[in-house]
Amino acid sequence: MHRFYLPDGISAEGPIQLPREVARQLSRVLRMRPGEEIGVFDGSGSQWTVKLDDVSSRSAEGHVVDVIRPGTEPRVDITLYQSLIDATQFELVLQKGVELGVKRFVPLLTERVSGAGSTGASESRRARWAKIVQEAAEQSGRVFVPEVAAPLALDGAFNKPPTGLFIVPWEGETSRTLREVLQVPEPGSTDAISIVIGPKGGLTGAEIEYLEERGALPVTLGSRILRAETAAIATVSAVLYEMGELGVATS
Repeated sequence: MHRFYLPDGISAEGPIQLPREVARQLSRVLRMRPGEEIGVFDGSGSQWTVKLDDVSSRSAEGHVVDVIRPGTEPRVDITLYQSLIDATQFELVLQKGVELGVKRFVPLLTERVSGAGSTGASESRRARWAKIVQEAAEQSGRVFVPEVAAPLALDGAFNKPPTGLFIVPWEGETSRTLREVLQVPEPGSTDAISIVIGPKGGLTGAEIEYLEERGALPVTLGSRILRAETAAIATVSAVLYEMGELGVATS
């Protein structure tokens, strides 16, 4: 079923007027017809099944035939602090992070961030990020669209230590593994997990020290050096697996 995010919500009673951009996609891209069904969600945790009554490139209307609360949101609240990297790779992290279950993304301006990313992000780039996470949420069956914050320097992102488990995959750590940190947590610490991923070239020793002072636990991901985007996807996947969030279907 094709799904669409409607941030303003819908009324379960009476006809549903779909936004013009949704109507255009239904008509011109998906070639949908009256009588077919779509899913809509507004970020509240519910998903409505809407049967289409009328579809054109300018407007679309339908009515609600069902409502469910799918169990597609992870129980663990993951914030991914991703140092800015090349645009294509950063967008890949956003897309795959949403699919996996990341709740919030915070782009970081770390010491080794270079190129256009070192100055932050333009309005058009941030709009593109928002579109990417929305489309990934629609595609992956999620009922929540993750936030992508404005880029922050380390001292802006961590002027207050985050709550819960705070981990930093780092090639300089050789003994503490991600698995042991996740398997022996303090009570309640895995309700929220913050993950920091460095840029191309990694985080500096001074940055690691700064993060450790705020409660971060550097961990090793093994003997191989991973690219930033690979490290992000691998770490989120491993965290969710260890938390029992991958491999078991819920409803």
